[in-house]
Amino acid sequence: MMVPPITTSSDLPKSAQPAIFRPPARIRYFSLVATLFLAAVSSLMICFAIVLLFEGSWGLGALLAALGIFMAMLDGYVLRDLLGRWGLSVAFLDDRMVLNLPAGRSLIHQPVAQHVTIPYADIEAVETRLEAFPSLGMENMQRPYVLTLKGGNRIFLFEDRALGTPLETPMYGPIAAAIVQHAGVPLRDLGMVEGGGGFLSVWGAHAPDWAAPSLPLALQMRIWRHVVATGSLAMALVVLALLINASLH
Repeated sequence: MMVPPITTSSDLPKSAQPAIFRPPARIRYFSLVATLFLAAVSSLMICFAIVLLFEGSWGLGALLAALGIFMAMLDGYVLRDLLGRWGLSVAFLDDRMVLNLPAGRSLIHQPVAQHVTIPYADIEAVETRLEAFPSLGMENMQRPYVLTLKGGNRIFLFEDRALGTPLETPMYGPIAAAIVQHAGVPLRDLGMVEGGGGFLSVWGAHAPDWAAPSLPLALQMRIWRHVVATGSLAMALVVLALLINASLH
């Protein structure tokens, strides 16, 4: 979406009025609220665990401490997502674009932070693919976008996550389309690959090499059905938790 031009980059002349694309504000603030909520919950759980341990409730205290540590680790994961969304922007000028890409823009790939100016003439294409990650009988899907330069280098741009579920937020497709339009280059769809999901696709997950071949169509369809089933299960658990909470009150 379009927002007022930034002036923090020395690459931009003061007279320029670039179109700047960022993740939607509602998504960024949702990540901020989720980060603060998980931080508060994990802190309270650990504090209660300490109190229980001092009172001699070793079993309950240890369980609460373990849960608090798990929530704190999960909060670190959400914080990384927040930082990756909050600082990301793509500014388009007449003959070049300015990329501000934080390190946390991917939760499975490991891209470094990049703040670079790239002439449109140096861009060969924007590439994308679907990436499936199975874990504990579930499967989630994401779509990363990669900028391919004429010299052969690639720059990881960003990724849409939770595809095929009610939590799907395809916010980066329009930015990729804007790059394609401004640079006059193709958008290459590389199909679908399947990586390692690790634990809940959070810890220990890894993606195949970018040159990995696409999966056969029949396997892709099976994976999509699994992804949709996972999304339905997740929403059912949320509804069940809300019903249980309501019944307790």
